[in-house]
Amino acid sequence: MAVAVVTGAASGIGNATARRLASGGWNVVAVDVSDALASVETSDRLRTCRADIATEEGNAVMVAAALDHFGGLDGLVLNAGVGGSGSLEDEPLAEFDQMIAVNLRGVALGMRAAIPALRRSDRGAIVVTASVSGLFADPMMWAYNATKGGVVNLVRAAAFDLGPEGIRVNGVCPSLIRGTGMTGPMETMAPEVFADMCAAIPLQRAGTPDEVAAVVAFLLSEDASFVTGALLPVDGGVTAGTGQFRPRPAAFAEYASRPR
Repeated sequence: MAVAVVTGAASGIGNATARRLASGGWNVVAVDVSDALASVETSDRLRTCRADIATEEGNAVMVAAALDHFGGLDGLVLNAGVGGSGSLEDEPLAEFDQMIAVNLRGVALGMRAAIPALRRSDRGAIVVTASVSGLFADPMMWAYNATKGGVVNLVRAAAFDLGPEGIRVNGVCPSLIRGTGMTGPMETMAPEVFADMCAAIPLQRAGTPDEVAAVVAFLLSEDASFVTGALLPVDGGVTAGTGQFRPRPAAFAEYASRPR
């Protein structure tokens, strides 16, 4: 039975991915630092592990949990992330440091911790949640753009380094996804901005965590056995355009500059 670790699994894309994998026959360790992890329904195939993936110790703990509970590790989903917004001049550097620690350094630490266990699998695969914000820039999101841009190239570099050992590394690049820790507050506090962003998506709506989870499950599966180093947009068509014709970009900039 294949075994996967999923980070950021208390809510949003991570939670949807953990549930989809478990229902598809995987044994899953769902990892998060949030107290909300306690609400995740466990089973014989799904266990939880509280760990801070911004630290070496937290990543070691999550890999050990997979080995202890299920005896191995075949898939690693590095989904945990934090957001933030503000101008390059004014956004607190502490927020930038936190995004670096979780979004970028946490991904590198997760890979490093898991490689020895994945090396022993005959189907080792890593999927990282990047973002369309790592492929292109957004207003008032310089720190998030920088960290997700780093993740995009980390995926490519890791695919080169780990490919000879049979370990595949891919990324998903979501756009606006409803019901995540980052978009939920916007949908509630600034519905006009949320609607504006939906209008910029060719499919005219936000995506769902389950839609991203389906792509993650594919990339972990044997159906994707010759796919590595890929960054797959799950974005409703956002990256099909030039980005020049967006509805009222100032609306998001105003929202991003609000005191938090």
